[in-house]
Amino acid sequence: MKKLFYITSLALGIFIAGCKRELPQATLQSPAAISGFTASSNTIVLSTANDSVMVAVFKWPALTYGASVPVTYTLLIDQAADTAGATGWSNALRTTITTDSLSKSWLGTDFNHLVNQLGLTPGVASAIVVRLKVDVNQSNGTTSAVAPLTSDLGITVTPYKVFVKYPELFVAGDFLIPNWVQKDQPGWILASVKSNSTYEGYVNFPNSSNLFKLCVEPDWNGTAYGWGGTQTTMSPTGGNLYFGGPGYCRVVADVTALTLSFTPTAWYVAGDFNSWSTTATPMTFDAVSNTWKASGVALTGGTNFKFVSMSDWDNQYGLDSKGNLVLGNSSGNIPVTKSGTFTVTLDLSQGAGNYGYSVQ
Repeated sequence: MKKLFYITSLALGIFIAGCKRELPQATLQSPAAISGFTASSNTIVLSTANDSVMVAVFKWPALTYGASVPVTYTLLIDQAADTAGATGWSNALRTTITTDSLSKSWLGTDFNHLVNQLGLTPGVASAIVVRLKVDVNQSNGTTSAVAPLTSDLGITVTPYKVFVKYPELFVAGDFLIPNWVQKDQPGWILASVKSNSTYEGYVNFPNSSNLFKLCVEPDWNGTAYGWGGTQTTMSPTGGNLYFGGPGYCRVVADVTALTLSFTPTAWYVAGDFNSWSTTATPMTFDAVSNTWKASGVALTGGTNFKFVSMSDWDNQYGLDSKGNLVLGNSSGNIPVTKSGTFTVTLDLSQGAGNYGYSVQ
């Protein structure tokens, strides 16, 4: 009986050992390259007219590795000039694709918002590169021994700047060309963000004596606010308003209280790059574009900066939670997304609610 048990056990052991030797071993075989990564168009011109149109569709085939392994697809987008060298792609915008999806699409409004984060010039065709990156995932979270694969597509994108049309007051004065003609254009409007009685904007008063009025219409058919008895009051029937310049001023008008205020400004860039000095990096006013510019500014990706006027931290511009420029020392820092030497521009010409900046 014992001998029979021994023989049976031995046979079972041999059978199990044989089964173990016959188990197939999966071997990962990485594809040589990604083929078939495509874009719906290599030239994209964005505008409000195609906000609701699917303007950018990127597709790629599923990659096979000779075994069932989880992979992650990531799209990286950057300016073509920022994709080379040791720091290439380090500041690219990244979009991780939903598991098992083999495409990514953007509506015009969403793609415009995305590429504006690259600092592209609105209205100008710019070269960008879209990279598909494929990684094999390790179940324990460690870095995979399988090298990632990439494939690049070069496309040209023309973004546009988004403006919100608020109620406006139009400047007419003796310092405009032609003089005493309302200008519905940057630099000569005040806007009411809350659509109430308060209007705000920045106006360049070029002369030692500047006469003007604030008009509710871009002509003389509506109310034209003028002198209210003092430099800080208005009247819908008064003579000309006055400011003794020259000066670039934040102007706030209240058409209910009939009050007016002027805050002269001169702007500087302050940030990590200059130890947050409020005097080291002055900006120069460009009277043609009605913007402030500082050229040759060396910035490093991952650092921050702000705009500050005349060393007054209460008179500074940073970002709110939505990425809009806001005034005051409660505003957040402006992040630098890439390294290099840039021209930094502050645009306060569009009236309150549409202030902007660029780093190019």
